[in-house]
Amino acid sequence: MSKRDIIIGVVIFAILVGAVFFFRRQKKGPELPITPPPSVEDKIEKSFNIELPDDVDKATLKDVSGGDSSGISTRKYANGKFTHTALADLPDPDSGEVYEGWLVRGNPGEANFSFISTGKMRVAKGGWLLEFQSSKDFSDYKMVVVTLEKVDDKKPEKHILEGSF
Repeated sequence: MSKRDIIIGVVIFAILVGAVFFFRRQKKGPELPITPPPSVEDKIEKSFNIELPDDVDKATLKDVSGGDSSGISTRKYANGKFTHTALADLPDPDSGEVYEGWLVRGNPGEANFSFISTGKMRVAKGGWLLEFQSSKDFSDYKMVVVTLEKVDDKKPEKHILEGSF
């Protein structure tokens, strides 16, 4: 074997290796961009066909009952008026049951522990809505809870959604 044959063999081998890499690369196709899943806020805005204002505090409400419900809550205190809204993707409750919203301050057993009902949720635009207004500032109530309860009962039966500002 001559030196010339060895060089020709190496060149042919290099061309074959290059061709294999080229064709493997071509078969992969373009990489598709990874789109992150929509946030709870995006889902709720789309479901209710609204856009939440930027000048409010927002809390994501997560299902604590073992289901896959979700929601978003807002609050704002301005010009002597406290407003609180909860928007949720919840299944219809059984007959005789309602969803109710709550604002909670502190933790059970603490001296400052307190909670207030912000009202019953109502069906609105493909989900559940609660709107609450007061002249009292409830900004120190950091936790939002949505419960499922019997119509005739005044105490929360089961926590469904929870979130904190």
